[in-house]
Amino acid sequence: MRSPIVVSVIVALGACGSDQGLGLQNGADEWAQAPSDQVDILFIVDDSFSMAEEQEALSLGFPSFIDEMAGTNTDFHLGVISTSFAYDDPNRGLLIGDPPYLTKNDDYIDGFIDRVKVGVDGSDKEKGLEAAEFALSSALQQNLNSPNFGFMRNDAQLLMIVVSDEEDCSDHAALEGQPPASCYSQIGDLWPVDEFLRTFRSMKVHDDHFRFASIVGLDNSCPNAFPGGRYMQMSGHTQGVVGNICSTDWSSIMYDVGLDASTQRATFTLTNAAVDDDSFVITVDADGTLSEPMPETDDDIEVA
Repeated sequence: MRSPIVVSVIVALGACGSDQGLGLQNGADEWAQAPSDQVDILFIVDDSFSMAEEQEALSLGFPSFIDEMAGTNTDFHLGVISTSFAYDDPNRGLLIGDPPYLTKNDDYIDGFIDRVKVGVDGSDKEKGLEAAEFALSSALQQNLNSPNFGFMRNDAQLLMIVVSDEEDCSDHAALEGQPPASCYSQIGDLWPVDEFLRTFRSMKVHDDHFRFASIVGLDNSCPNAFPGGRYMQMSGHTQGVVGNICSTDWSSIMYDVGLDASTQRATFTLTNAAVDDDSFVITVDADGTLSEPMPETDDDIEVA
């Protein structure tokens, strides 16, 4: 049964001139909770020399991630690739491990730990977006001899999660033969994030069935990571989770990403900000019960 959740909100709209007061008006936003409990999850893990500690942190945070999916009985496919993407490497973009992807019927905890420790001998020109693009391309997804065959399902949501301490250097060969520093000095020559976004969304019937989470350097305050601006841009386009790779405890980051992966959204972004915490009320069902629940699958969520 579809149980509508109605949220009444007063939103503040900023005034344009100093002689105008702050304007208040009723605003309306609408979302629908995911109609499918299927999700295909692709972890894109940096395998450069500086990533040993981060790969360990990722494996330790996995229980917080998987608990959310187990709790909702999510039907998942879980695969791992690396950010290395040399054009002469026949293994580029291929899912790691045997079987190539994990499901809820597998020993997925140990299986994930085995896969996510991808090593630290990979390329120092990290091409996470391009590796993901190729991993999900028809050349691999529709090839019966490819380990990627069958990973991505037509009706499933798609969640990508990148873990990297460097900026994305996906260039579609524009910087071929250039040193790793060119990823920063010639960033304008990289393949546009918007083009990758268009490609990833084209793989799904609905745009909002694609989400992108980033566990990256957030700014220059962390000495052990460069900001992953291009990855964060992709997350921003899809309302995906952004976590700080410099955190010492990843459990809360992985919990948030796991909530995304469970297909049950708990966060819905308003077009305009509410005036204060008392400006909205969440009611569930017809009896007017007040609560703040996480919506069930296929719920309607209306902000009015």
